[in-house]
Amino acid sequence: MELSLLISDNSLEDTLQTALKKYARADLLDLQGKYQEAISVLDDILKNHKAESIEDEALLKQAQVFEKTNQFEKAIANYLMVIEFHNEDILADNAYFYLAELYNKTLEQPEKAKEFYEQIIFNHQDSIFFVEARKQYRSLRGDAIN
Repeated sequence: MELSLLISDNSLEDTLQTALKKYARADLLDLQGKYQEAISVLDDILKNHKAESIEDEALLKQAQVFEKTNQFEKAIANYLMVIEFHNEDILADNAYFYLAELYNKTLEQPEKAKEFYEQIIFNHQDSIFFVEARKQYRSLRGDAIN
């Protein structure tokens, strides 16, 4: 489903699908564990395809690769850029959730995590992450969860 949305969202604007092909290459490099190369390709997309519809996907993907390479500050910066500049797009709730998970499970900063889980609960009720965000938020708050 995500792949279908990615392709349909980014095929119309760029008829040659240059950025989409680069994104596919970065995704393959990520799957192959060639993280630095994937980051470089995503940097190229962000530099040369600024303000195109693929920008939020590239930022999100790069943040996930940054997490895999323990570059947490860079991952946070990318997630925050998605939230700031693409808050009305379909991936905003992903950025909130992944950022909350990073703060909660990796960086062990539950108060920061709660802020981002809250954003999903109050502003993105239609998100696929809603149920898990609510569960994690309640757990961090200390509620008894069945």
